Amino acid sequence: MKNLLITTALCFAATSASAELTYGSAFAKVHNFDGNGGSNDLVTYNGAIEYRYDNLVFSGEVGKIDSDGGDFDFADFGLGYTLYNGVTIGLDYSGFDLEGEDADIVSAYAMYSFGAYTLGLSAGDSSDLEDTAYSIFGAWDVSSDGTVGADIIRLDGETLIAAYATYDLDRYSLDADVFSSDGLDVFALSGGYDLGNNFAVIGSLSIADLDGDDLKALSVGAQYEFAPGANVELAVGRIDVDGGDNVDRLSLGVNYEFGKRASKRRALGGILVDATASSLGLTDF
Repeated sequence: MKNLLITTALCFAATSASAELTYGSAFAKVHNFDGNGGSNDLVTYNGAIEYRYDNLVFSGEVGKIDSDGGDFDFADFGLGYTLYNGVTIGLDYSGFDLEGEDADIVSAYAMYSFGAYTLGLSAGDSSDLEDTAYSIFGAWDVSSDGTVGADIIRLDGETLIAAYATYDLDRYSLDADVFSSDGLDVFALSGGYDLGNNFAVIGSLSIADLDGDDLKALSVGAQYEFAPGANVELAVGRIDVDGGDNVDRLSLGVNYEFGKRASKRRALGGILVDATASSLGLTDF
């Protein structure tokens, strides 16, 4: 299924001069966590695109996390077609690999856009799941600069709620995420402010409840844009663990982004990775 989605998108790209790459992003980051008498390094890579050909939209995202405790790889690919009545139908694929233990899920979805609102349903299946996965999702473009949305996912007998809000202006940006599932509740807030002369300040705050253990993470940092859409960043932070030692964090990264995502469909892989990153106070994992 993954190869079919990629091949179809590339065929359209090769045969159409009117096709458009509407969104792209990539980053590489190194995080050093120091606490509990030891140090742990986390290196992360990520790339994402959104490609449109008339009413057909292809989206893809791949990521890799290397740590002293093991490696984690994930990939999301989606293909959607918008009908003339405002309905979009599509398929997406999410795959994970943790130290050789892999899992994947293929989902079919339909969503309806009317004005600034989008509502959708999806159903997914996998040999790694005991039951079919279902989700209800929606989004509201509050303005041309801001969007709020939520996904309610039923996965293997558990319910995951993932809500988000984004607001992006010329000088500042603000993102909020809320995740809730059995044994995990996370609230995360991150943002940045453009100081001018290609410099910006960034920060994040997250509060998490992990099976009754409270975790708070705070970070501040700076970015320098050395080319349009491309910047380097340096951030410091601290993670406070309830009943445990504090963990200090130092992060260094390079980022690139252009365009804006048009599709309101969020694949399962990206939602789960965002929940994990937010619990550690990382704006981008």
